[in-house]
Amino acid sequence: MELERISVVLRPRTPREALDLGAAMLRANAAAVWSAWFAFTLPVFVLCNALGVLLGLPWLGLLLVWWLKPLFDRLPLYVLSRAVFDRAPGWRETLRGQRQWSWRSTLAALSWLRIDSSRALRLPLELLEGAPRRQRAARWKVLRRRIVGETSLLTYGCLQFELVLFLSFWLFALLLIPHEWRPESLASFFRDDVHVAATPWILAAATVAYLAMSAIEPLYVACGFALYLNRRTQLEAWDIDLAFRRLRARLQGLGKLLGVLLLCAGALPLSVRAATATVDVPKPVASNLDQVFGQPAGVDRRFAEAAAEVYRDPRFGGERKLRRWTFKYASEPAARAQPLSFPLLARLLAVVFKGLLWLLLIGAAGALAWFAWRWRGRLLPAADGPLPALAQSLQANAASAAPLPADLAGATRALWQARQRREALALLYRGCVEHTAQLLRLPPAAEATEADWLRQATAIADPARAQRVVAIVRAWQFAAYAGRYPDDAAIEQLLSGWPAQAGVSA
Repeated sequence: MELERISVVLRPRTPREALDLGAAMLRANAAAVWSAWFAFTLPVFVLCNALGVLLGLPWLGLLLVWWLKPLFDRLPLYVLSRAVFDRAPGWRETLRGQRQWSWRSTLAALSWLRIDSSRALRLPLELLEGAPRRQRAARWKVLRRRIVGETSLLTYGCLQFELVLFLSFWLFALLLIPHEWRPESLASFFRDDVHVAATPWILAAATVAYLAMSAIEPLYVACGFALYLNRRTQLEAWDIDLAFRRLRARLQGLGKLLGVLLLCAGALPLSVRAATATVDVPKPVASNLDQVFGQPAGVDRRFAEAAAEVYRDPRFGGERKLRRWTFKYASEPAARAQPLSFPLLARLLAVVFKGLLWLLLIGAAGALAWFAWRWRGRLLPAADGPLPALAQSLQANAASAAPLPADLAGATRALWQARQRREALALLYRGCVEHTAQLLRLPPAAEATEADWLRQATAIADPARAQRVVAIVRAWQFAAYAGRYPDDAAIEQLLSGWPAQAGVSA
């Protein structure tokens, strides 16, 4: 492997840091990854759904697209594996490059390894290395060691992200539907709407699921590839190997300069020796290990025996993990208090400040007691006082037990002319509710809201009366919740027919 061409900083990382590296690689090559992804998966998605519709099983397309995920994962892995060493290939080059990889591992991933939780880590091992089956099995045991938990969490986390995106789209679509148009319950929704238009709903769900998968699956492959690179860096010391290779390249570049310097250094002693006279230098006295260290070599063998015993100990060498519980917040040793310079003055100041704090506390308690006595009875509502405007409007609502006047239009017009516009609209709304319930033969419901009556208006056979109910309910909603009142002409139009005038058509 040509590590010098790699564009990723190789160093041993924790699994979470490796997942961040995968996300960064995907962001850097997003255009190349998703262009190849949609170029291959979109036609497959259309063909699978068309096959399901032709067979009368519209859910078959959604199941096939989900089952073919290991086939789709080859595309992001091809782009990322080339991008970290050279450049990101185009989508045409990515599709043509699939012929270079073996299809045997993909067939295994589509059959008995389909629900493998370590698929993201197994994919680069089987496609990039191309080792024989026995060697691949041995490498897989070493590669997955210590990170099998993180790989499984990656798989389940990405599945949850897809589910969140899928449900979020439908919940967002539900929020955009007006309340009066929503089904009364999920049971009626699935009983009426879904069974009537089963195929369109299933195709829409398949489309949303495909988009959610397209957003998460390349991230899943990228994180698995980053875990693979990090694990091989830990096992094969790629970072150290790359450092030595770069050092060799720098030394090779300086080879000529070092040769010239060595020649100059060799010629300098020759010229100095020729110019100076020969001086007799006494020969050094031969010394051995006994004279240097003061004892014969090999006399004391205790050190060698102790070293051999240590090497025979199974606890020496290798790695082992030790886990123990420690208190998270360890108490620090209290520092010794410095002696005070003026102990008498310090005690006097402490007594004075303590007295001031007590006086402050007594003053605060007295102030609270004085405010409580002064504002006594003002915070409680009066028992027989007049009701506020909102309570009056609610009292005049449809749930009021007071009977309607015989002349609903006249009573409403009188309140409107008396500048009691809110009460007039409340009376008109209550009359509209009661007449609508009588027309549809519904029992009186005090808990029914404006949205409920708008939904009931669709059940009226006469379209003119249904529009009149909607107009009255909307006028009351604008007045009660937004403070927007209609003009006199609009009020007269609402009072000109049913339900304000009994026996008159809308």
